[in-house]
Amino acid sequence: MNTYASLQLNRFYLVKENENEEIVLVQPVMETDACYLVMHHDDYESAFWRKKEDSIYEIVDELTDEQLAEYENLFTDEKEEEWEEE
Repeated sequence: MNTYASLQLNRFYLVKENENEEIVLVQPVMETDACYLVMHHDDYESAFWRKKEDSIYEIVDELTDEQLAEYENLFTDEKEEEWEEE
């Protein structure tokens, strides 16, 4: 069974928390003895706490540094275009 304890800090993961949910991009950014603070990257960024033993239905993939750079470039280009249009 996958849990949040399976994830590493400051890495990006595509996960399904529950069987019938969408795949989401998450990043554990802070750790306590029992929990992780997890950034959820979607239309907007949000943060939530999860216990390390909380289950994850599926860890679909871990992004490589190259994939992360490509992902970030998608949104950087979009923001730059918005600024240029104004």
